[in-house]
Amino acid sequence: MNQAETAEPSISQRAARGAGWIIAWRLATRNIGLLSTLVLVRLLQPSDFGLVALATGFISSVDALSAIGVQDALVRTPKLSRALYDTGFGLSVLRGLLTASLIATIAWPVAHFFNDPRLTVVMLALSAGTLISAFENIGIVDFRRELAFRKEFDMQLWSRVIGTIATITVAAIWRTYWALVAGILVYRVVRLAQSYLMSAYRPQFSVSAWRQIIGFSLWTWAQTMLYQARDRTDGIVIGRLLGTGQVGEFSVGMELGSLPTTELVEPLGRALFSSFASLHNSAADLGGLFLGAVGLGLMVILPAGVGISMVADPMVRLSLGEHWLAAVPVVEIMAIGGIAGIFTQTCSNLLNAVGRPHVNFYVGAISTVAKLGALLLLIPFFGLAGAAGAVLLSCYGDLVMLLWMTLPRIQVSIWQLAEISVRPMIATVVMVIVLRLLGMAWTQSVGTSVGDYAWDAAVRSASGAGCYSLVLLAAWLASGRPDGAEQHVLRVLSSLWKGRRRWV
Repeated sequence: MNQAETAEPSISQRAARGAGWIIAWRLATRNIGLLSTLVLVRLLQPSDFGLVALATGFISSVDALSAIGVQDALVRTPKLSRALYDTGFGLSVLRGLLTASLIATIAWPVAHFFNDPRLTVVMLALSAGTLISAFENIGIVDFRRELAFRKEFDMQLWSRVIGTIATITVAAIWRTYWALVAGILVYRVVRLAQSYLMSAYRPQFSVSAWRQIIGFSLWTWAQTMLYQARDRTDGIVIGRLLGTGQVGEFSVGMELGSLPTTELVEPLGRALFSSFASLHNSAADLGGLFLGAVGLGLMVILPAGVGISMVADPMVRLSLGEHWLAAVPVVEIMAIGGIAGIFTQTCSNLLNAVGRPHVNFYVGAISTVAKLGALLLLIPFFGLAGAAGAVLLSCYGDLVMLLWMTLPRIQVSIWQLAEISVRPMIATVVMVIVLRLLGMAWTQSVGTSVGDYAWDAAVRSASGAGCYSLVLLAAWLASGRPDGAEQHVLRVLSSLWKGRRRWV
């Protein structure tokens, strides 16, 4: 058995566990955020939230402008030296100083523009938080290099918990917007402390190895800028052609329709970047991990995306209310578009990991121009549905281009990709047919109350999930129980069941 054969299963399992920890973090942070919001809305005024949201929005934009992907560059480097670690730390510090200075510089003009002097001191305080983050121990990059995402989970969780406690405490005592600022600063300080407690490495300021990092980092920065522009294209065009009121409806519909991508595909992609880099650095075969990741992701994302599309009406009525029904077609279309994410995320992370970020940039540039043209063409005729259709075309255009650039490099054929996709596709098609015959797919919800909508959405979702699971299992058994995504899920379920029996 060669090195690739022995390394790949271990890397695959660690990648799956890593994605699990990242998904767990997303669930944890959403629940913490919900709990915090439920408490804080009773202690603070809406204007307090608006003030801090405005300040953090500007800071996030400035921070994104200076993001150069130092950690990503170190993750994909085959062998790190002290010079590379210290240069990564030095570049992060310089970036933090630049970002904090820029935020401090624009603080007064922003406050003057919005005629709210409080913005000046809030942005100055938050710029200090940006500077604090710049001094985090670069040694924590080893968590990603070693696929130790459990450590990342611990680091993120405890800093978020302590920051939330600080926010609620200050809000309960002083009832001021400074509670929100204090929570952000405490979160940054706790993360800084944890980075040195959880990693034994002690960085020194240096930029001696900047040439080895900056090439990859500049392409990462270029990608960030491009994606910032591409993501804002929708709102700008919709606002110009349809009015600002429909921008909100489109944004909310897009957020709901993209749930499988944001909650499942993106965490998997973060874990895969480290896994692909690890395999590439050990000269192991990347094709097996690629096929395994796509197969496992497709088995979950395909029915989730199609399922959300089919139950969009009761889902929107339940979660948003009947005055948001204009968002239903956006959810229906975007949920289908999100299915492409399992392919595009896997391809783009692989290309970045093997040192070809420029390919992602070129694909993104083509996609941005194509999406802009599609938006201008479709919105005047189809409104918000046309906007969603333009994004859908862009997603699948990315899919075709990225697969074309990726598959030959890892020696994976389109037939191998089709082979791992056929069973989930069959199960999904049967699910759609069954729910359509039952009147549960792409139909208006019955009932008039929140309880009716909740029951309708639950019945549709449970029926679809049950049908899909049964057909998928039957297709897998009929295929001779091949070792694929289904086998992996069964192993995980078996392991969880055994663990439960030990604790009972």
